[in-house]
Amino acid sequence: MALRPFVFVAAISLAALAVGSNSDIAVISQYVISHKSWPAKVFRVERKECDCAYALYRIIYLPEDGKLPAANSKSFAVYYDEQRHRIVKETPFQ
Repeated sequence: MALRPFVFVAAISLAALAVGSNSDIAVISQYVISHKSWPAKVFRVERKECDCAYALYRIIYLPEDGKLPAANSKSFAVYYDEQRHRIVKETPFQ
């Protein structure tokens, strides 16, 4: 029976994490729409793990999805401050 409270707390923690990431993706999506003038249906935002101070998100331009990144690729990545909810840096897709 001691395991039941632990499972409940873990479920709440995961739900809170999921809500936070959805709002972060919404902020990043709004950035892409306003700075690149792309409609929301032509890109996808993916969070990648990194050993850095900020979260790394890849913005994938859907017509290029599944292809090898090229020098003239429209896809890119951003470093995102999850505490302040803002983009810190934009970088080419890697």
